[in-house]
Amino acid sequence: MRIPVLVPTLALAIASAANEASLLTQTAKIPWTPVELPGVPKGLEQRVLHDNKAKGLVSAVVRFPKGFTEPRHYHTKCGHSIYVLKGKLKAPGATWTPGSFHYAAVNEAHGPLTALEETEILFYTDGPFDYNLAEKK
Repeated sequence: MRIPVLVPTLALAIASAANEASLLTQTAKIPWTPVELPGVPKGLEQRVLHDNKAKGLVSAVVRFPKGFTEPRHYHTKCGHSIYVLKGKLKAPGATWTPGSFHYAAVNEAHGPLTALEETEILFYTDGPFDYNLAEKK
């Protein structure tokens, strides 16, 4: 009978969920703050939506001003997801428009990204965020 196996699993899931706090926020009420990363030009701004310091997970809306170029880079501790909310980002081989989704895996160099117009993305890390400039190729 499978029920005894499922019940402990379900209890564990409920206990894990109890240790996490749910969150609802109005993004427009969160102030834009500058994003400062070594080797990256000034101009990026973000609204941090959720910052789970215990697990190193971050969700944010990031704004690229028109003409901004983020250099080619990689992350050694996290992958991250990008979902384009508005605007256009030029990436190698493609232009990302609203509705475009991109996942960059750990240690995978990506970019450069250039904003063809003011662009906003939903950005999510799946581990502690680090930022490393990639060698030009």
